[in-house]
Amino acid sequence: MDIWKRFGEKEVSHSMAHYLQTVAALAAETGGARVGEIAEQLGVSKSGVTSMLRQLEKRGLVRHERYGGVELTSAGAGFATRTESSRRVLTMFLSEILGVAESVATEDACMIEHLVSPEVSVELLRLTSFLRSGHPAARQFLDAYRDSPTSCADQAPSACAMCGDMCLHDSLVCSIGHHRTAS
Repeated sequence: MDIWKRFGEKEVSHSMAHYLQTVAALAAETGGARVGEIAEQLGVSKSGVTSMLRQLEKRGLVRHERYGGVELTSAGAGFATRTESSRRVLTMFLSEILGVAESVATEDACMIEHLVSPEVSVELLRLTSFLRSGHPAARQFLDAYRDSPTSCADQAPSACAMCGDMCLHDSLVCSIGHHRTAS
């Protein structure tokens, strides 16, 4: 099956992941979560929360009694923990290693936290930890990376070490400008 077709088959949607993380955070802070508190945290209606909780309950990720509290199942708690951990790893990697602005790193990490496999998150954590370690090879790599070209403007497309025979950089930079004006 083509990978892009599997995108819609992910265990939970982006929205569902945020509900699970919110329930987990409320449970950690106050010992429990209720529909009104979830709605307030997420800035959504109580009826929207109730609807989402039904979907999450069908997937075996939460337990919710009408007019009662909301609890994560062990599967829901595991998913909330994993996505929160993935977000932290991605944010660290994007901001500290790649040097992306903190606000962009945080937003991008939030958008992809539930899509990244545990295997990729573990390896990103491993790489990030190594690159932050102060090991001479890590320091040398980071220095070389930071000194590497940030653009391929001065090179012929066929000779560009960054992009190969098609200028990827220019198409991505155009996307950045479009994204900023569209937001």
